Amino acid sequence: MTLACNSNTIQDSKILFVAPQLADCTGVAPQKCMLVKEALDDEWTYFYDQIEGFSYEEGYTYELLVNEIQVPNPAADASSIRYELNNIVSKIPMLDNSELINEWTVIKIKGLKQLSNSPTMTFEKEDAKVAGFAGCNNYFSTYTVSGNNLTLGPAGATRMLCPDMSVEDVFLKTLPNIARFEVVKKELYLYNQKDELLILAISK
Repeated sequence: MTLACNSNTIQDSKILFVAPQLADCTGVAPQKCMLVKEALDDEWTYFYDQIEGFSYEEGYTYELLVNEIQVPNPAADASSIRYELNNIVSKIPMLDNSELINEWTVIKIKGLKQLSNSPTMTFEKEDAKVAGFAGCNNYFSTYTVSGNNLTLGPAGATRMLCPDMSVEDVFLKTLPNIARFEVVKKELYLYNQKDELLILAISK
């Protein structure tokens, strides 16, 4: 972290991840906003400002180093912080569907602080099938994908009872809420329609 100051400003440098698509948002009026987060496993948030020196191009996931500068005496309707680009750390094209075709081990599920068992997800290109271990039983489903939009069909599962069904219950209830995916390096991020992170998985 870089810290600099003078009599007028305090400047702080930090990393921002930027999503590959804009989202509808409302500031003074309806507009399109970038979606940003400070860590990969954070949820996306609306970014209502501009980043000086940065030209956004849809279809790419960015990792940016930005300078956050405090503005002295801002106007009543203006932000007290302005942002300027320090460096583009990475610019990764939106991944095609082939990146989803893999075996994934779930390491995080929204609503659970820890996993006593790790569900798995294996996406197959043939017949658009997804299957794996749910935490107790094996499950199977189908999926449809368009760009980075992802929808899973109703899931079937074997019917074995285990002493702890908590992970499986939450996992299977989460699957129908998946609306979008991202693959970053060897990590799979699954989001709902509100861009809340539902599941984080890693490839085997």
